[in-house]
Amino acid sequence: MTTVLVRPAAGRLVLSPAGQAVPEKFLINPADPYWARALRDGDVEQADQSDKPVSLGAPAAPATPEGGKSNG
Repeated sequence: MTTVLVRPAAGRLVLSPAGQAVPEKFLINPADPYWARALRDGDVEQADQSDKPVSLGAPAAPATPEGGKSNG
C-alpha cells in the first residue's frame, strides 16, 4: 500500500471518514476514494516529509501501570 503525507489546505476544515477533524499532518492512501476526492478537490495537499505524521487509525490503548499489568 502506498501512502502519502498530507495536511489540510489553508483555511479548510478536513474531517476523517469517521467525522473527526484530522491532525496537522497525517498519512493517507491516495487510492482510497475518500482521500482521492479530498486531494482532487484541494481539501488536502501533500505535506513536507520532514515531520513525523500522525496516524488516523484507532487510538492506542492507554498505558497501564507496572509495565502493562492490570490491577483488576
